[in-house]
Amino acid sequence: MKIGIYTVNSQSGRAYLADLTEQGYQVYGYARETASGKEFVDVIREQKGIYLERPANKNKEESRFIHLERDVLGHDMERLVDESDVIIIAHPSHYLTETMELFSEWGIRQKRTPIVLSSSRTFAVPYLWEIVGENHPFVCFSTSPYSCQAPRSGTVYIKRRKRSWLVSLEGEFTKEQIEVVKDLFPQAVFNRVPATTSIGNIGAIFHPGTYLLNYDEIQAAEKAGRTFSFYMEGIASNREAAQHLEAIDQVRLEIAHHIGVEVYGLAGSPNEEKWMGIMKALREKEREVGHRIDELRRLRRDHLQNIGEAVTSVQHWLDYTYGVERIPGESLQDAIARTPTYQQGSVPQQRYVEEDVPTGLVPLLALAERFGIDGTAIRDVLELYYKHFERDKESEWRDLEPFSTEYIRRYLKGEFFEVID
Repeated sequence: MKIGIYTVNSQSGRAYLADLTEQGYQVYGYARETASGKEFVDVIREQKGIYLERPANKNKEESRFIHLERDVLGHDMERLVDESDVIIIAHPSHYLTETMELFSEWGIRQKRTPIVLSSSRTFAVPYLWEIVGENHPFVCFSTSPYSCQAPRSGTVYIKRRKRSWLVSLEGEFTKEQIEVVKDLFPQAVFNRVPATTSIGNIGAIFHPGTYLLNYDEIQAAEKAGRTFSFYMEGIASNREAAQHLEAIDQVRLEIAHHIGVEVYGLAGSPNEEKWMGIMKALREKEREVGHRIDELRRLRRDHLQNIGEAVTSVQHWLDYTYGVERIPGESLQDAIARTPTYQQGSVPQQRYVEEDVPTGLVPLLALAERFGIDGTAIRDVLELYYKHFERDKESEWRDLEPFSTEYIRRYLKGEFFEVID
C-alpha cells in the first residue's frame, strides 16, 4: 500500500511521515514549492531522515532519528496522484477547495483515490464534491490523530497520539478501499454518518472561542514576552470563557439532536447512564490488556463502536480521546484543568482563528439558523472575530448558502454513502 501525504512539511504532515514510515508503509510526502516546502525537503534529504521528538510517555516511546530515502518526499504532484492508494491532506481545512482544484487538474476525478481530510472540520465534503466529482470517496477525521508541533526544520514533536477518534466515510467506496483505510488507522472508529465529524467538530469549540475570548490577555502576554498557556489560562483559569464555550457546545449538540443523531451531554438529556456503562466496560477491558499498545488500540476501536454514530459534548470527548474520565455534571473548566495533555505547554496559534472560524463557527451557525436553533453564543464570538480580524477572502467560508436544507439533512445523516463493486 502506497500512502501519499500532501503538505508533508506541516505539523501533522511530519507526524504522518514519521509514524507511517515507522509502521512500514511506502510513503511519498509532497511539499509545495514554497520557501518552507523547499527548505523542509532539502533538510530532510541532507540529513537523510527526520528527528522524532517525544516527551516522557506511558508507552515508553523515546525520541529517535528515522531514516528516510531521498525519494520519499519531493514536489512531484504527478507522482503523488498517480502512485498513491490513499492520499492524506495534512493542512488546515480552509484551504481544501484550493487543494482539490489542484488535484482535479492532475486527474484525481478519474482515479477516485480515497482522500483523508485530517481534519475536515464542518461540512467540507459537499463543497469538494462540486470540484472533484459527485460522491468521490473522502475519509473525514473528527480531529487530527496527533497533538504535535514542528519546532525546527527536519524535526517533528509528537506530544501525544490520540487514543481514538471518529471517522466518517463519505461518498462511494469499494470494499477494498474501506479495508485499506481501516488497516491504515486501526485505532479509529469508522462510521457512515458525516454528522459525527461535521457537528462533532471539537476544534470549533476549543480553538476560535478560546483565542477570541482571551484576545487581550494573549496580546498582552506576547508583548511581555511571556507564553500564554492556551488551555490552562484560557479555559481552566477563565470561568467566563469556559462557560461561553459550553454554551457553544450546547448549540452543536442541539443541532445533532434536531436531525436525529444520538447525543451525549445535551442539557436536560445527557444520556449519562448509557455513557457510564460503555466507558466502565471499556476501562475494565483496558486493565486486563495493560500497556500492550496495539491491543489497546484495537480494543478501544471495537468497544467505542457503541458511540461511533453519536455526537458528544466536549467533556465526553475528553473521556474517550484523552482518557479524562467523565464526571457527570462537571464543568468544562474543571475537565480541562484535569487534562494532562493541555498542561504541557499548549500555546495560542493564529490558525485557530484563520481555520476554525470559516470552517467551524460559520457553518455551525448556519446549521443552527437553518434548523431554528438559537445560535447567539456563536454569533457573539463571531462579533469578536470581526472586531479583531479581517476576513481572508482567499480562504473558504462555509456559510452553506449553495445547499438546500433538505440536502444538508440528507448529507449529515449519511444518505450519500455507498459501497460499490
